Amino acid sequence: MTKDMIRSATHSSPQPDFEKADSDSVPSNHDTAHEKAKPHGLELSKETAAPSSVSFTDGGIGWLVVFGVFMIQFCCFGFNFSWGVYQEFYLREKIFGGATMSEVSWVGSIGASSMFLTGPIQSSMVRRFGLRPVIAVGIVISGCGVILASFAAALWQVYLTQGVLFGLGSGMSIFSSIAVPVQWFDKKRGLASGICVAGSGIGGASLAPLNRYLISRVGYQWALRIMGISFIVIVFSILGCIRTRIPMGARGGPVFDFSLFRERGFTTMYFMGVLFTFGYLTPVYLLPSFVADLGLDPKTGATLVGIFSGVNGVSRVVLGMAADKYGRLNVLFLCTLMGGVSCYIFWLNTHGLAMAIVFVVVYGINGGGFVSLFPVVAAEVIGVERLTAAVGLLYSGNLFGKVFWLFIIGLLQHYLCDAVL
Repeated sequence: MTKDMIRSATHSSPQPDFEKADSDSVPSNHDTAHEKAKPHGLELSKETAAPSSVSFTDGGIGWLVVFGVFMIQFCCFGFNFSWGVYQEFYLREKIFGGATMSEVSWVGSIGASSMFLTGPIQSSMVRRFGLRPVIAVGIVISGCGVILASFAAALWQVYLTQGVLFGLGSGMSIFSSIAVPVQWFDKKRGLASGICVAGSGIGGASLAPLNRYLISRVGYQWALRIMGISFIVIVFSILGCIRTRIPMGARGGPVFDFSLFRERGFTTMYFMGVLFTFGYLTPVYLLPSFVADLGLDPKTGATLVGIFSGVNGVSRVVLGMAADKYGRLNVLFLCTLMGGVSCYIFWLNTHGLAMAIVFVVVYGINGGGFVSLFPVVAAEVIGVERLTAAVGLLYSGNLFGKVFWLFIIGLLQHYLCDAVL
């Protein structure tokens, strides 16, 4: 009887195999062991050191990771948000002859949309080459794009350099790193993510006046060269801060992992990103012309955009803290709803500067919620252990809004104005 009990116990206890970390197939009993061990609904990767649980430090090295991702956002998104400084200079000084505002503005749109082009293959690149090499190559491409723009003699060359090259490189760095901080935090995950993405708002508020100053002192060409070199130096100096806790998996695997769309949670998050980006930046980009239509000083529009960037940056941190306390999905839903409602309540009833400021503040507070909480909610819906692999494809849905929103807004303005006239 004793022998039977021992034999039974031996066969009923699955033995974890830590030696086969990168195998493509996983035995069913091994999956069962991991399924029993997952905390808070997470399915652990079999490369995790301990099959019993995943512990989140909620601090320590995690804050170094947050700092590293913050600086990447500061450099890449911050420079993109300050594009208006160069656009105004190119037009005022007629750097590219008789190029119209519409033609010049395409540089910013191309740069913003190109960031999302590598999304579908992002996880494949990280699996094959590693996280830090992808970030490093990305920032080199991005910085070189900005530097090469200083030598551009025609507008189409700016499209390729300050537009495509800068966008592609920035996307490689941003979306390879954006999901890393959630691996280190649980209770403070919203706060950590909010601090990371606040880098873009703070970067925009900081780099815009810095670029304006550099252009006035050393000219736009050297301003671009200084920016490009600075980005490369800064990101290389913080690469050591970017550390992962959950490996990406085997070096093999599909280049385009569209099997993720079979999961309802991923598909829902994807199309949420598609729809949100069509409207998110519309008020911000239209503020200068909207303020001019009200008969106010055109510089007031630039000031309002600066206020929006500052409020938006702070709100990302505050909303991250609120999400940790009141529920991440709850806060994401509420701030997204209120951002849309504020357009109807405040923007449509704006007839002077006072109401314009109210709208910018209210919209800036709520608009930051999506940027701050999207990766946090995605981590809960998809799972922390799969987010790094899925985040590139997930954010690629933002490409549609980034590319087509300006075109759609132009059509709406044209037909609505015709209807009013």
